[in-house]
Amino acid sequence: MYEALRGPLILIHWVTFFGVSLFLIVRFVNLYRLSRAKDTVLYDNWNWKWAFRSIIRWLIPFGTQGMRNHPFVTLAYFSLHITLIAMPIFISSHIFFWKQPTQAGLWLISDRIADIMTIIFVASILFIAIRRAVAPEVRIVTTAGDYLLLALVAAMFLTGYVAYHRWVAFGIDYKNILILHILLGELLMILIPFTKLGHMILFFFTRAIIGVEFGARRGAKAW
Repeated sequence: MYEALRGPLILIHWVTFFGVSLFLIVRFVNLYRLSRAKDTVLYDNWNWKWAFRSIIRWLIPFGTQGMRNHPFVTLAYFSLHITLIAMPIFISSHIFFWKQPTQAGLWLISDRIADIMTIIFVASILFIAIRRAVAPEVRIVTTAGDYLLLALVAAMFLTGYVAYHRWVAFGIDYKNILILHILLGELLMILIPFTKLGHMILFFFTRAIIGVEFGARRGAKAW
């Protein structure tokens, strides 16, 4: 099983990764060309200071007035994003997937911390899903696809958790759950350019543009 995972599936992973990356680059170039042609006023007044200030403010917990006005929402979203980014990169089982244990280095998340982070992640995603269902201001812009994405991301984490602890879930052996976990990860990677998951890339450009629009052109903060 271990050798099979390091063979065909890891090849699928890298093919998917580079394929999606290339698609995102092409899409960004096309969007940039369209934006450049349609919004010349913005680029004539472009200001890197306001662009970076806007990005940094939105990357800091409670860095904006909106975040401070909704502390629980802020905690949920930052908890979700921090765990979603940190665990795939620094969890020991992922590092061992492409490296030998002796080559993994010191940047590892311990198993205990990983379990705690998984619980935090699931709690955060449940909070976000419930809020989307009950809060009018977000329910109106929420689609069935948004709930499906949340479910897929949650399933990826939960299958990884179950597989690592070698549990049997719904009569499915942990080895098959591990394969499901990997396939879910590949599916989500493929979906990045076509769904709201693309905000992981587009966020920086959106915040930069809004920062310049409000700061450089209107003299107002976008946070």
